[in-house]
Amino acid sequence: MFRIAACALTVFFIACSATPAAAPSATGTASPTVAAASASPTPSATATSTVAPTASSTLIPLPSVAQLSVPSGAVVWVLVAGTRVFRSTDRGDTWQERSLPSRPANLAFIDDHEGWMDTAGSPATQCNGQRVAIWHTADAGATWEQLSATGIADGQCKGALAFTDVTHGFLGAYSTSDPPAVYRTADGGRTWTSSGPLADPPGFTTRPGGFALAAGAVRGFGGTLLVEASGNAGNETRHYVFRSRDGGATWTYASTAPNAMDQISFVTATRWLQIGAPGDSKETTDAGASWHGFTTDYQQAAPIAPAIVFGDAQTGYATVRGAIQRTTDGGVRWSQIRTPGTF
Repeated sequence: MFRIAACALTVFFIACSATPAAAPSATGTASPTVAAASASPTPSATATSTVAPTASSTLIPLPSVAQLSVPSGAVVWVLVAGTRVFRSTDRGDTWQERSLPSRPANLAFIDDHEGWMDTAGSPATQCNGQRVAIWHTADAGATWEQLSATGIADGQCKGALAFTDVTHGFLGAYSTSDPPAVYRTADGGRTWTSSGPLADPPGFTTRPGGFALAAGAVRGFGGTLLVEASGNAGNETRHYVFRSRDGGATWTYASTAPNAMDQISFVTATRWLQIGAPGDSKETTDAGASWHGFTTDYQQAAPIAPAIVFGDAQTGYATVRGAIQRTTDGGVRWSQIRTPGTF
């Protein structure tokens, strides 16, 4: 099965800095076009800490790193090499480059124009990303406003950023020796409150020395929130699902994924996938109560697990070392699409 290289931060979306393997081979390769970002409008005089940056035209070689934000079946955003962001409104067939005010750790968009990013800063004791700044755009990156983002403690590592609508957002927080928690906001990212700690799941004990869980990106399905948390259990990484039905204030254990090394992709509130090595993928259709084999033609060359994000029940995207594949039938068949900004 695919092996996950050890990463200290944004483990679910950003690959490690190990020497990359060859990119996945193309199956039904698409050839999208990339348009340059349009001129940025003059920032409003009433906005605070608002910037209107410009986009780059320098091509990025593959293998690289790509981070996906997929708010719907048609709309997909991708952050390439941590420095350039692109938007597609036709499932990755064509792309337009947008702008960033700084190098982000994570992106989270709720549609084709409104989104957030966070930037990690010092202090950096044992892990990076303890102090975090939150930025917001309502015009597809033409301008960005830095938010006050009060209530987020500096003394924890920061994980994946996610928003489920224009007001509700989530940010994972963890350390190397304590259970993780999830910060939540109900005012678009201006003020944040931490959840209670995620209790140890069955068979896992948090203890000093790197035996702790890290929470990934929260996914929302109506009144149900789901988050994957992973950690080193003995000699392997295990993946667990936690559920919240009170807006992220508290989280309860829901399921342990059957494959030790493969990440969990939430397709719906009850259907989740683990895409692994050929013949080893798994599916649950009852919210983790039971798992069974899943037949898919997904293939890749890199020996690490892909990050897979679904925008709806049929359309999803997988990325590993900068290459991107797309499914339009719920994960059964996949085809490679070109990563924008690369050659």
